[in-house]
Amino acid sequence: MILNDLELVVFSIRGALVATVIAGLVALPVAYILEFKKFWWKPILEVLSILPLGVPPVIIGYLLLVMLSPKYFFGSFIYSIIGSSLVFTWIAGSLAAAIVSFPLIVRSFQLGFSSVDNNLINTAKSLGLSFPYIFTKIIYPLSKKGIFAGLLICFARSISEFGATIVVSGNMPGKTQNISTAIYTSISSSDNSSVIRLSIYSILMAILSITVHNILVNRKSK
Repeated sequence: MILNDLELVVFSIRGALVATVIAGLVALPVAYILEFKKFWWKPILEVLSILPLGVPPVIIGYLLLVMLSPKYFFGSFIYSIIGSSLVFTWIAGSLAAAIVSFPLIVRSFQLGFSSVDNNLINTAKSLGLSFPYIFTKIIYPLSKKGIFAGLLICFARSISEFGATIVVSGNMPGKTQNISTAIYTSISSSDNSSVIRLSIYSILMAILSITVHNILVNRKSK
């Protein structure tokens, strides 16, 4: 039982970490554009970046299920590259969790970038400094607490995701099952002891993530 629980915790952390990396890599340029750039379709990008927050996760999971299916273009393209479908894999679950948590991380990144004076960036550009140098020496040091806070809140949301992940990755023990889907299985089978035990694990991981997040936010505000 302990080994099975440990396996679930490891699977859940692995999936949440991959989801956080995916969401972070996309959110970083999106948040930068939203914070520092001006263009006519910016309101559209803002709506798209926050849309997953208002869409039921089950719908997100279904759309991913269709998109990743080998019957359709994108899924067929992925299949031709890796030789298998991503549907009903833990990677698909991580992708679903990344989309669901995306609004949270992109807003946190924006909040971090808001502490950077745009005049500093413009001055650095006028001196001929490259963007990688500007980002690593100016933008990142001033916004890193907001970035780390965003990564942590994204991780916390990803590790608790259920609706989207179970649709696109399934609930296969030892393969795609995580704590959330295992709790669902235990509830369905009236295994109350497992429900309580797994819920405690999930709550403890959430408390740890949110506590570290709050520490970073409070330090940022001082």
